[in-house]
Amino acid sequence: MLPALLGLAVGLGVGIAPVWSLDSAWAETEGGRMRLVIDPAPRDDGLIGGFLDVDLQPGWKTYWRDPGGAGIPPMIDFSQSRGVAFEAMHYPPPERVDDGYAIWAGYTAPVRFPLTFSRTASGGAQIHASAFIGICEKICVPFQAELVVDIPGETVGHDAAAQAVDAAFARLPETAGPDFSVETAQLETNATQLTISAKLPAFRPSGITPELFVTGPEGFAFAPPELIRDEGSRIEWSVRVEPPSKSRLDTATLPLDVVVTLGQRALGQSISAVPAPGN
Repeated sequence: MLPALLGLAVGLGVGIAPVWSLDSAWAETEGGRMRLVIDPAPRDDGLIGGFLDVDLQPGWKTYWRDPGGAGIPPMIDFSQSRGVAFEAMHYPPPERVDDGYAIWAGYTAPVRFPLTFSRTASGGAQIHASAFIGICEKICVPFQAELVVDIPGETVGHDAAAQAVDAAFARLPETAGPDFSVETAQLETNATQLTISAKLPAFRPSGITPELFVTGPEGFAFAPPELIRDEGSRIEWSVRVEPPSKSRLDTATLPLDVVVTLGQRALGQSISAVPAPGN
């Protein structure tokens, strides 16, 4: 799955900081470091925001939620936390990376993965993250760390933490709108091929080719998309699908999360792929 991981050493960083703070200590390994940052003040929806901060050295890279045929998606476990429940991890728009071994989806610069939590009890709380990511230069290093943030019983806002968390969430893909959306997703060739079309904004930056990133249910794999039609305002890709059981998808829909990047803009949308007419 990941040729560059064969024979490499494991980088293990431990960053436990059980003090009243809004961020954990940095955990460090070759090529980078990571920490957990939390804004303890509840948002309008009652949730608490934060982010996993991955600081990469120049030339190093890390992976998106579904890298493709090669790579380690970020994994984070909050089961040791108390007073809070983990709700979701969010992903900034990735880029397509060719490292000479494989083509995959990830990040070539420092990246912050936004997180949301809910409070499960009053009083003090502790957010304890067991985080595991892969970072790569010429080889890939699995990087594991324990990251802890303590939240006081009487939570007050903290401008610096709030601004950092808001900035991390602001980098997430935008939702579908009238000028930028995924229009169709169809399964073809016994559900082993996916065709996705999107509507693009009227303004397209010169020299920028839109990129498509796809993830689906656990066990599915998606090859790098092939651009098959570009008509300016609309674009279409073909994606090879490797389902865990091809026969079960002949007449079923396939739920997908799709990201389309276009220069400084990115779209994130959930859509169900349906069998193409005649399939």
